[in-house]
Amino acid sequence: MILHADADAFFASVEQRDDPRLRGRPMVVAHEVVACPSYEARALGIHAGMPLRQVQRRWPDVLVTGYRSEAYEEASALLFDLFRRFTPLVEPGSMEEAFLDVTDRDRGDVTGMAYALRAAARTEVGLPVSVGAGSTKLMAKLASRRAKPDGVVVVDAELEARVRPRLRLDELWGVGPMSYEKLHAAGLFVVSDLQGLSEDDLKRVVTTAMARRLVSIARGTDDATVRLPGPRRSVSASRSMPSTRTRSKVVAVLDECVGRAIARVAALDEPARLPARLEVLVRYDDGTQVLERGPLDVPTLDADTLRGAAVELLDRTGYEWDGRGVTMVGVTLPLPTPPSPPSPRPASRS
Repeated sequence: MILHADADAFFASVEQRDDPRLRGRPMVVAHEVVACPSYEARALGIHAGMPLRQVQRRWPDVLVTGYRSEAYEEASALLFDLFRRFTPLVEPGSMEEAFLDVTDRDRGDVTGMAYALRAAARTEVGLPVSVGAGSTKLMAKLASRRAKPDGVVVVDAELEARVRPRLRLDELWGVGPMSYEKLHAAGLFVVSDLQGLSEDDLKRVVTTAMARRLVSIARGTDDATVRLPGPRRSVSASRSMPSTRTRSKVVAVLDECVGRAIARVAALDEPARLPARLEVLVRYDDGTQVLERGPLDVPTLDADTLRGAAVELLDRTGYEWDGRGVTMVGVTLPLPTPPSPPSPRPASRS
């Protein structure tokens, strides 16, 4: 069985944990744009991506905190330490969620483990974590969605047999809006509509990979393998903002992203893996994204060097003269593959 553990309103929950004045009150973590609203704020209709100015104009009593990356990264580390106490088989989904393979652990008491994990997260980390359990990653993730906020949902074999055929295709993990539009146009709306269709049938509607995934979901043979993370291939940081072309605002956000990316690489504690390249991503207010990448003169984590290189790549996007407003800036530091351990030498023959 698979558990999917997901911290509720992660950034906001960390802020409410650390500041008692925020608890039980509508609040948002934001810097010009809402990064994470608390559940109290969500009840008002506030959602991530909303301009902060709009929130403050419409809901003047909503409390606002800034983004504290170090606090969130520390809370994430504590959560994952907790996850690995329940099982060594942990696959991160993001900094606040993961899949855990708990097959045959704790005498097979999946429900007991789910409740114990939720309680330990509240007691030891101080955060609400919703936990879903199922035979596959899909079922576990759907269960944790149903469990929110701060709950537990276990999908056993009997419940899965009833629920799986009725799952809407647009709520399946990995089925995006474009794929769903094609499935909808073909008269396919729920998993039971896929019964009797082969991979070749579905390849006429969606991509080969999506067709293969949908067939496995219809048969109940979708992914149940928890994959341990390998060495990080890259580290990224990004931030949304209200639409702007003002250079000082865009560069300030870029500088912040570079600083956060540097801190994340440094936290890996792998001094030999310094970035030799840099990527800068700009998203415009029509949803279009532009990516610029370039090499560094030498592999480095020097902040001034990386900020200078990032600004050069930003300028190459032409955002100041594009006419569209910038709504997001991101930085990626690709990391070299770690060196393989030396092969043992064969014993010499005397």
